[in-house]
Amino acid sequence: MFTYIKMEDHQSLKRKQNNDAGFTFMELLIVILMVGILSSIAAPSWLAFVNRQRVSKVNERVLSVIQEAQRQAKNKKLHYSVSFRMNDGVPEAAVHQDDTTPETFQWQSLVGDLGVKPDQVWVGTNLIDDNTSGGTLLILEDQQTITFDDQGVLKNAQIASEEFGLAIGVAVPNSNNKNNPIESTKRCVKIKTILGALETDRKGGCPPST
Repeated sequence: MFTYIKMEDHQSLKRKQNNDAGFTFMELLIVILMVGILSSIAAPSWLAFVNRQRVSKVNERVLSVIQEAQRQAKNKKLHYSVSFRMNDGVPEAAVHQDDTTPETFQWQSLVGDLGVKPDQVWVGTNLIDDNTSGGTLLILEDQQTITFDDQGVLKNAQIASEEFGLAIGVAVPNSNNKNNPIESTKRCVKIKTILGALETDRKGGCPPST
């Protein structure tokens, strides 16, 4: 038994099928707007998370090089130093014997293999001379050095504040003031006593920045 469909009915059915297929322009516009709104809400949180990860990675690297200098001093029964500097905008550290100038090959970037660009982190210290601290963190510019004796103890240390000790700080740079970082992202490594005990601070206990 055959069923005949009029030409008008066939065309109407075809138009209905075409209307049912896909999204209308209005529906696409609504979806795009919703995605944009959700992205604008999520973006700041995601950026804050990424910034914290960058700072934490570099802070761990700072801790590692200080520990290495202390370990070399104890193992080799010699005075060992760790020096920090900025080299063309790149924060670097070198572990070397005390009273020697670090060789070029000894300087290692604090950000190079961490997936962090130099301009994405602020590095500062309260060191004002070898094993001598001031009261605040200043952006790292001139070379600053921490030295351990053959027992892993700070050599002739002069610590201005027992709370902050000798400190190297890492944070997100402030676009409005390069010398003063974004406080909420600041982390630091502190040597609080002459015995050389290391402490990493992630709860806002770093020296203030100026």
